[in-house]
Amino acid sequence: MKILIVEGSKIVKENLIRYLALENLFEEVLEAETVNEAKKMMQKNIIDVILFDIQLPDASGLELMPLSRKMPRRPIMILCSNYKLPQYINIYKNMSVNYFFDKSSELAELKSFIKKLVMDRRNLSNVSSKTKFKLN
Repeated sequence: MKILIVEGSKIVKENLIRYLALENLFEEVLEAETVNEAKKMMQKNIIDVILFDIQLPDASGLELMPLSRKMPRRPIMILCSNYKLPQYINIYKNMSVNYFFDKSSELAELKSFIKKLVMDRRNLSNVSSKTKFKLN
């Protein structure tokens, strides 16, 4: 599995990768600091999970949503941001963000979620390819 981390702050990005132990969970950890960098990586790679922030140096991270829907295998989109006000939550739902975690208070939950997500995917890949599953 591959994950793309899209975070404008290099220090925050490095801390997220380390805290979430992403290099231990994923085959490859790709990094981007801007929407434009992320779009290029999304066009060149098959990515399973994209963890992104809203406030990026060049644009809103939500601009990645339309491109994610056009990818051959749609990645799981996880928004990790400090913008948890009700009006923002409605925007996330309307944009079909799969999951939202508050960067300031829910990192432990995000860590547990990502670990479970990876383990569930690994278990599914060990099941016979003749068995069909519906993944949300």
